[in-house]
This record gives sequence, structure tokens and C-alpha cells, in this order.
Amino acid sequence: MKKISGKKRNRIVNSDQKKKSLRLRFILLFTTLVFVPILIVSGALYYRMDQAVTRRVLREQQQATSRIVTLMEDAGSEARSGLEALAEVEDMTQVTTLEDESQLDQLMTVVQSASQYISDVFFFIPGQEAVGTMEQQDLETVSQNWLAGATGAGGDIYFSEPYTDVVSGATTMAAAMTIDQENGETGILGLQMDMESIAAVIDSSQIGETGYPFVITEAGYWQFTQDPTLSGQDVSNQSIFLEATDMSGEIYNDFNGRTFPIYYERVPDMNLIVYGAVTSNEMSAENDLFLTSSLRVLAISIIGAAGLSILLSNYLVSITRMIREALAGIQEGDLRTRITSLKTGKKKKTSKKNKPAVNEIKENGHELHQIGWSFNEAVSTFQKVIYDIQGKAKSVDELASDLAEITEQTKNATEEVSETIQSIAHSSGQQTSDTQNTVKLMDELSEHVNAITSNMQEVGMHADGTVLALGENDRKMGHVNQTWNETVDSFNRLKANIGKVDGNVQDVEKILKAIQDISEKTNLLALNASIEAARAGEAGKGFSVVAEEIRKLAEQSNDSSEMITEIIQVIQHDSNEMVSTLDRVLDDSDKQTESLKGVTQTNEDISMNIQVLAKHIAQAFQLASLVEEKKEAVVKALDNIEASAEENAAGTEEVSANAEEILASMEEFTASIEQMKVLAGNLKESTNQFS
Repeated sequence: MKKISGKKRNRIVNSDQKKKSLRLRFILLFTTLVFVPILIVSGALYYRMDQAVTRRVLREQQQATSRIVTLMEDAGSEARSGLEALAEVEDMTQVTTLEDESQLDQLMTVVQSASQYISDVFFFIPGQEAVGTMEQQDLETVSQNWLAGATGAGGDIYFSEPYTDVVSGATTMAAAMTIDQENGETGILGLQMDMESIAAVIDSSQIGETGYPFVITEAGYWQFTQDPTLSGQDVSNQSIFLEATDMSGEIYNDFNGRTFPIYYERVPDMNLIVYGAVTSNEMSAENDLFLTSSLRVLAISIIGAAGLSILLSNYLVSITRMIREALAGIQEGDLRTRITSLKTGKKKKTSKKNKPAVNEIKENGHELHQIGWSFNEAVSTFQKVIYDIQGKAKSVDELASDLAEITEQTKNATEEVSETIQSIAHSSGQQTSDTQNTVKLMDELSEHVNAITSNMQEVGMHADGTVLALGENDRKMGHVNQTWNETVDSFNRLKANIGKVDGNVQDVEKILKAIQDISEKTNLLALNASIEAARAGEAGKGFSVVAEEIRKLAEQSNDSSEMITEIIQVIQHDSNEMVSTLDRVLDDSDKQTESLKGVTQTNEDISMNIQVLAKHIAQAFQLASLVEEKKEAVVKALDNIEASAEENAAGTEEVSANAEEILASMEEFTASIEQMKVLAGNLKESTNQFS
């Protein structure tokens, strides 16, 4: 069995001293875990103490303030009762006419002595008369403090501001009311209250450790206070006076640094405000005591926590050192090392045949025992694994050699497959290129067929237009033929009419010849008549004139007949010319009619030829559609061939890439096999160092 030498153990101890340790961190963490809760609890306690002190201070302020307010209200109530009782006395309205004032003086003395708060009672008419416990001169002096207020109160009781008594020099305040006399004058019934007793109560009152009550008048003057420097100050424009707007309440003010609330309460009958306040040092004693106690507790806790953490850290360090020593034995290859005790250095090496001694380490012990037990079990398992690895390392080395040979054969076969695949990929690429060229040619053929189809469509459109034009031409030629026939008929009728006119003209010639004969005979008769008239002499003159006129008319008729004859001759000549022209036109019309018949027949022949052409164009369209369909089928087949070729090319490229990857993987695998052989040898050597 191997043993850990003392040098090895010392080296472990020295390395512990040189390396960083968790001991300091553990001590700080443990101390902090103790310190932080105590600090939190201390803060919570301080907060609760502050709240409790604040409630106590506020309660004491209310109690002290209420006590003084009660005293003032009692004093005011007694003053009010005394004045009301004196005002009911019948003599009080007849003071100016009383001969004996002793009884009234006695009543006022009784009222004065009946109350501890009343120092003087008086009836006063300014500048005339004074009855009671005060002299006229003294009343004249102090009346400025209450005379105007009492006079303006309209018979109600008026309480003045506190002032200094001219006789005693004590602080006092007056309660006064007007009393109308029977003679019409107005007197003042009043009394002076002794405020010294209330001031004594204020001076003797204590609120908390540092507080006291004080009084401020409704006019804003500091009246009663334990601090003589504040007495008489005008605070009417300061917040301590301005913020006290309710009958009672709390305010925060710079008077005590706003650390505690200041309680106030009004005495409305006496025009006074009573305050209760503590200074900012109220909690100094509590703070000092709390701070001292807290520091003591914290110091004790920190010292205790530090000591306990040191003990625990030392114990944990000893445990870790013991585990490190055990691990050091395993590190040197001794797998028989076991932890048998929690004390440092207590380990035992066991052989393979002997079980470790576990007298001190128990499986069902506490957590550290369980750690030791688990460590021993883990080492035992590790020992078995190492022995198993040693047995299998040799097998791995042999398998690595076999795998190296198989890998070399696989590599050679893969190279041959890669070359074959590359050849197939080249053929697939050539096939894809040819297919693409064929598709391109088919697309060009399709374009030409489409161009032919487009041209045939244009020819068909022109043929249709020609057929329509021929139909329109036939219609127009028919109309022309009809019009021409009508014209020929008109010419024939015109020829006949001209013949009739010629006959009529000949008749007119006959008539004109007759007229000429008549005019010649008339001329001869007129000449004979003239001769006879001349013979008759004077009696024949009238007849001679008539004869002369008849002769002239005959000559004119003859001349007109000759002119008409000439015109008729011209008409006959023109009519003859027209007849000749009509004969020629009629001869030409026969030729024109034959030409129109020939044009009509030609149009019919052209129309028939165009219809035949349209039939051939339709057949050409059908053939072009068939060519386009066949082209689409061919292109689709070529696309399928191209897609298949591309898929084959992609597949061959992928297979080629896979083959190359396989080659690379086989090379890496070969290298890995070589490394595995080396690692198997190293593993065998490494496991051999464990015993």
C-alpha cells in the first residue's frame, strides 16, 4: 500500500498558505449575516421608539396645553360670573347718585375675595368717579388697555390683552362691560384678573424632557413663556402664529426644527392661544441610550460571530485539508486511499481484497460522515472503472489498427465513386446545355409561327375588306348599270322627241312660208292701196296712212319670218347634229353596257377567289395552332428533360460533394483513428499508473 509522505502533507499545507482561501470570506459572510439582522432590528426598534416618543410628546403637549386652557377658561368663567352678578345689583345703575357707596364696595370686595384669579373689582366713569378696590388715578392709567374695547362691546363682556398692573407690577388682564346709569351716563364695570398664578403654572409645567407650554395673544405677541428672551416679541407675521388657524391642532415649525409637532389650543373668550412644544433635543437622551446599547449589542454580536466563524472556518479548513490529502493520494495513482476518520491525516489504504475500515466513518452518520462515506464509495467505483478501462484499452488499440485498414480501403473506393460521379455530372451538364439550346430554337420557331399567324390574320382582314369592297362595288356597278340603261332610254326618248321637234319645225317652216306669201301679198295690197289713195287725193290720205302702216307691218312680218326661218334652220342643223350625237352615244352605250357586264363578272370571279383564299387562311390558322400545340408539347418535354437533367446534375453535384465530404471525412476519420491509436496507447499507459 502507498502512503502519503510527510513532505507531501507539508507541501499541501504550504500550498494552502500560498493560495487564496475562503476562510476570510466565510468569516466576513458569517459576521455579516449576524450583523445585518441586528442592524435591521435596531433600525426597526429605533423607528418604533421614535414613533412612541412622538406619541408620548404629543400626548403630554395636549395634556399640558389643555390644563392651562382649563385654568384660563375657569378664570374667565369666574370673571364673567362675577361681572354678571354685580351687573344685576340695582345700585349698579345708580352709582352716580348713591350717597353711601360702602355697600357697593363691600359687594365688590366679596367678589374679589371669592376667586383666586380676581385681584381687583371696580366701577369706573372716566374723569368722574371710581368705586371698588382700585383708585381713580390707577384706573385712569390702566383704562387705556380696556376702555375702548369695553365701550365698543355694546354691553357684552370684553376681555383685554394682558398688561402690567401699575400697583403690583404683576401681569394681569381686565374683563369689563358698560353699565348705563339712570342719569344717562355710562360707566364701566370691570375687574382685573391675576394672571401670575397661571404664569406660575406655565413656568412649572414640563413636557417631556425639554418642552414647555407658552401663550401667544390673538394680536400676535408672545405673552407667557419659560424663555424670557421670547416674552413680548411680535410674531404676528411668523408661521407659528399664522398657521394656527383652527380652534386646536398640530403644526410643524422651525421653533423645534420641525422634529416634533407643536400642539395648540385657543381660548376664545380671553383672545389667547396656548401652545405646547418640545425642542429638537427631546430625543437626545433616548438616542444616546439607544446608540450606546445598540453599539454594545453590535460589538458583542460581531465579536461572537467572528469567533464562531473562525472556529467553523478552521473546522471546515481541516475537513477540506483532509479531503485534499485523500485526493492527493488518488492523484499519485493510489486508488486504495480511503477516508476513515474526520481528523486530519486519518486515512487508510486498503488493498483490493480488503474493505476499507469504516469504524469511524458511518454511512448513517451526520453530513460529514456521509461525505466521507460517499467519497470512499466513489473511489471504489472509480477504482473498478480504472481496472475496467485498463482491460479495454488494449482492445481499443487493436480495433484502432483494424479500423485504419478498413478506412484506407473505403477511401480508395470513395475516390473511384467520386470520379465516376464527376463524369456523370459533366454529361448531365452537357445534356442540360443542349436541352436549353433546343428550347431556345423552339421559342424562335414559335415566334416565327406567331409572326406568320399574325400576317395571315392581316391577310384575312384585308381579304374580308376586299370581299366587302367587291360587294359594295357590285352594288354600285348594278346601280351604274341601271342608271346607264335609264340614260340610254332617255337618249332614245330624246332622239324621238328631237324627231318630233324636227317635224314640228318643218311644219313651222310651212307656216312661215305661208306667212311670207301673205306678207308679200299684203305688201302688194298696201302698195296698191297707197297708189289708190294717192289717186284719191285729199280724201285718200287717211287710207294712204293706213296702207303705209300695213305695208310696214307686212315688211316687218316678212323680216321676222326670214329671221325665224334662219333660227329654224339653225335648230334643224343642231337637231340633226344632236341626233347624230345620240346615235353615236347609243352605239357607245352598247359597248359600255358590255363593259359593265364584264366588270361585274370580274368582281364575281375576284370574290370567289377571295373566298377560296379565306378558306386557305383558315386552314393555315388551324395548322399554325397545331404547330403551336406541338411546339408547347415539345417545349414541355424539353423542360422536363432539362429539369430532370438539372436534378440529375444537382444530384450528381450533391453526390459528388457528399463523396468529397466522405473523402474528407475519411481522411479526418483516418487521422482520428491514428489519434485514437495514440490515445489508446496513452490511455493504457495512464491507467497503468493506478494501482
